[in-house]
Amino acid sequence: MLKKIGYIGVGTMGLPMVKHLIDSGYETYVLEGRGKAQEAIEYGAKVAKSPKNMALQVDCLMTCLPLPENVREVYVGDEGILEGLHRGLIVLDHSTVDQETNTYVSNLITEKGGEFLDAPVSGGPMGAEAGTLTIMCGGTEEAFEKVKPILSSYGEYIAHVGKVGSGTVVKLLNNMLIGVHQAALAECYVMAEKCGVSTEIAYDIIKRSSGFSKSMDWSVEAILNRNFNPRFSVELLHKDIQLALSLGREIDMPLDLVELGAKKVAEAKEKYAKEDICAIIKPLENKTNITVKRNL
Repeated sequence: MLKKIGYIGVGTMGLPMVKHLIDSGYETYVLEGRGKAQEAIEYGAKVAKSPKNMALQVDCLMTCLPLPENVREVYVGDEGILEGLHRGLIVLDHSTVDQETNTYVSNLITEKGGEFLDAPVSGGPMGAEAGTLTIMCGGTEEAFEKVKPILSSYGEYIAHVGKVGSGTVVKLLNNMLIGVHQAALAECYVMAEKCGVSTEIAYDIIKRSSGFSKSMDWSVEAILNRNFNPRFSVELLHKDIQLALSLGREIDMPLDLVELGAKKVAEAKEKYAKEDICAIIKPLENKTNITVKRNL
């Protein structure tokens, strides 16, 4: 049974996930001095000095990092996970990266007798806080069954998708749809405002109609309240869509609508990279001299 858990990447998503692990009774380790580690330590997490040191101490090690290069650094860099990896250690990556990175680190881990799962998550900080994340896992069925009870600490729907890299594919499918949805919603909201129709009423009707998507629930309140504090930033969505487009090119898959969505995301990234993805509406508001906001 896996009892000692390491977690690298204690940020907006990682901190509540670590808290859920601690609440579930797992002896949980975080890296000293990184991200929101101090808050996790005050909550009850133990301290590891480096990824290598953490790997030596735990039964299962999780990472949740922003970029593929961050993953490679933590896994194979100086004092990285590979240097402390012991036979039987299960390493699980919650990051949204690319299949090449998944395969690269998986091969290194399995060569040393460990097991690897790519396990991207969906649900945002709200899902992490509530413990209702969707988790899509690629790897062996055996490794998946071992970690499923741990993932249940903060996941509501936990699926084994297939071989290593499969979880990443599903996550990229999800996020490329987010880009398209948010770009379309920007046009929807601005068009409603420009035609003199209440965005709130339009949203309320569409939510009960066939044009609805969960992206509307994500964006509408933030836009109406003009609150673009990042839950999932434009620059991270841009990264994920570019990974999806790269995968499309690798498999000779045309992604025409995703290309259009990607252009809108890239346009928003120029000025609003650090803001929430619903800030994709801002360039269109600027072009049309329309601001979508709550009618007081």
